Amino acid sequence: MAEAITPRGSDVCRSCGANDLVSVLDLGDQPLSNDMGLTADEVLPAYPLHLRICPRCGLGQVGEFVLPDRIFGDSYPYLSSTSTSWVEHARGYARDRTDELGLTDGHLVLEVASNDGYLLSEFQRLGVRVLGVEPARNVAALALEAGVPTITTFFGQATAAAVVAEHGHPRLVTANNVMAHVPDLHDFVAGFAELADDDTVITVENPSLLSLLTHAQFDTIYHEHYSYLTAHAVRTVVREHGLDLVRVDQLPTHGGSNRYWLRRTGVPDDSVARTLAEETRLGLFDAALWQSFATRSQAAIDGLRDWLDEQAMSGRSVAGYGAAAKGNTFLNAVGDSSRTLRYVVDGSAEKQGRFMPGSRVPVLAPSALAQDPVDEVVILPWNLAVELGALVHELAPAARSWVAIPRMAQLP
Repeated sequence: MAEAITPRGSDVCRSCGANDLVSVLDLGDQPLSNDMGLTADEVLPAYPLHLRICPRCGLGQVGEFVLPDRIFGDSYPYLSSTSTSWVEHARGYARDRTDELGLTDGHLVLEVASNDGYLLSEFQRLGVRVLGVEPARNVAALALEAGVPTITTFFGQATAAAVVAEHGHPRLVTANNVMAHVPDLHDFVAGFAELADDDTVITVENPSLLSLLTHAQFDTIYHEHYSYLTAHAVRTVVREHGLDLVRVDQLPTHGGSNRYWLRRTGVPDDSVARTLAEETRLGLFDAALWQSFATRSQAAIDGLRDWLDEQAMSGRSVAGYGAAAKGNTFLNAVGDSSRTLRYVVDGSAEKQGRFMPGSRVPVLAPSALAQDPVDEVVILPWNLAVELGALVHELAPAARSWVAIPRMAQLP
């Protein structure tokens, strides 16, 4: 078994420092979910994937077995702009924040983990000055090519200090689906504190651990998601750095997300107390919910495995849609049966021509569904089931579409 680089996530809570983490779900040794293989016979290194929860602050977490620069290097394959529904979500966010905060070309919007510039470009269209911070060099290059100013580095206190020295304090800092991706939460939040003056608004958007637990969304557990956030855990860590949680928006994205609003000054509104109370009431700190989650997760794994075996025995061909990280966690938990997939299609050119880590299923362009039809299609990123199901119907009208979370179900 690989040894952890630090005790964070395995033995020590990243948020409050407690050392009594509780084991909730062990998914065994798995390769990095975005570490796409180059050949069909490439065997990638695997590391323990084990969810633990802090019973004190309610942070979910996995251990650290690889450094972030191993995950977010020259060939990180995830591009946010390949999802039309996510781009529309970003467009609405930019419009709403510009109106709400009265943003103009005299203000700066800084995005942490700005990917290919899909969100900041929306602010640019509204006449607002922008700056991105993106560690994946290949992805940052796409943003720069699109005219979005981008710094290629990891975000933390040192990066934030350099930004303030050159650009001043941003009016808005946005961090979507990134706070879960950093091993050192305190350095990351210290970066927020460095950026913030009394006028700065910071929004952090991430899937909710409570949604993960209540809906058995175990496939959102993977190595680059070091932490699984809750309002309790976020408030605990930001208060250590002179910030406070002042608002929580509950969102439908990714199966249930929270947008956490952070500021140096200001009185928390009713949404904070309401979210904290709801997390407690629904069982965030209750071992019974954790056990139920583990049981339902194993049932979903067994369900997809049995279904794939049944299709293979009956001679029906199956493909997957979406070479997403969550799909790789699921397929690797299923094991050898996942290799019966003929192929997986994905709209990202960065993934096409490569192979799913672990299962080693080839990744092709969506047009493969029309060129090499199959009987069944499993949509692996279930949060995009409506969007991708429509594409399946367009490309392969005879094929049936399925999702496997929380159980096998055919799309209408």
